[in-house]
Amino acid sequence: MSAILFDRERVDHLDDLPDGLERLNGSTLLWVDIDRRSAESAAKIARAFELDDATRDRLASSSGRAVFQDYGRYIHVTTYSPCEEEDEDLIALECVVGKNWVVTSHDRPVAVLEEFAQRVSGSGDTGVLDGPAFLATLLEWVLGAYSEAFERLEERLEEFDVQAMRGRGRAERDIERLVAERREVGVLRRALAGHRSALTALTHPELEALGSDASGERFQSLLRRFEATVQEARDARESIVGSFDVLIARTGHRTNDIMKVLTLTSVILLPGAVIAGVMGMNFKLEIFESTWLFYVVLAVMMAVALVTVGVAKFRDWI
Repeated sequence: MSAILFDRERVDHLDDLPDGLERLNGSTLLWVDIDRRSAESAAKIARAFELDDATRDRLASSSGRAVFQDYGRYIHVTTYSPCEEEDEDLIALECVVGKNWVVTSHDRPVAVLEEFAQRVSGSGDTGVLDGPAFLATLLEWVLGAYSEAFERLEERLEEFDVQAMRGRGRAERDIERLVAERREVGVLRRALAGHRSALTALTHPELEALGSDASGERFQSLLRRFEATVQEARDARESIVGSFDVLIARTGHRTNDIMKVLTLTSVILLPGAVIAGVMGMNFKLEIFESTWLFYVVLAVMMAVALVTVGVAKFRDWI
């Protein structure tokens, strides 16, 4: 468990939680971050802040989708943050927010939270924020993590399109790769969409008892940012469909090349086959008694093949 007390321009890292609670007033903000793998930490926080049993249980173990609960003295928001590594599950982040205190809980390192902690620890004005405004700032960084995840996916798709256009890779493997990307976008989009009800609830005027007009405006702005991020999810999904179209077009182009070679081969060999068939007819003619005519027929067949190749080259068929 770590605790940071912001007092206007002063930032203190606390070792003893009760001391931090005693120092809370209108100009300070306390942020407590706990590792939920330690059940003792969740119980200690619940006692110190007099949290509801349901809140204590969720601090110890998250389940389900993003949720919002208003307990009057505090609000409880469950959000999910994407991981930077591929094939990793979303990380649940519990946020309990009071007038001038915030408690966050998670069971794995959260890159967004660590980056946010570094940012606010070096800020000189964090202490002037109230709890809801602090939560709004944190949720902005969570939405930013979703945007970065979609951006990383767009970069991978761009590289995929370049490789597909150059004709590299195998069709079956590339299709499976697109299927995996599509599933990832679906997981991220559904997790992101689950925040809509929570963010909408945070814009309600009933929360003014905890926050202020400024924090209310930030939640309104946050809701607009959320809708823009949802649009990024839709764009990423459309990009995957576009990449599939590129793959199909490239596969069709490769098929056309194969058919062109096969057709040209047939055109080259067909006259020779016709000549060979005619000359192989079982009739007793004088020409079949002359050995040198055999070589003439071979020369004619070779000449027809060379003329066919020359015409194909002249017309840019090959």
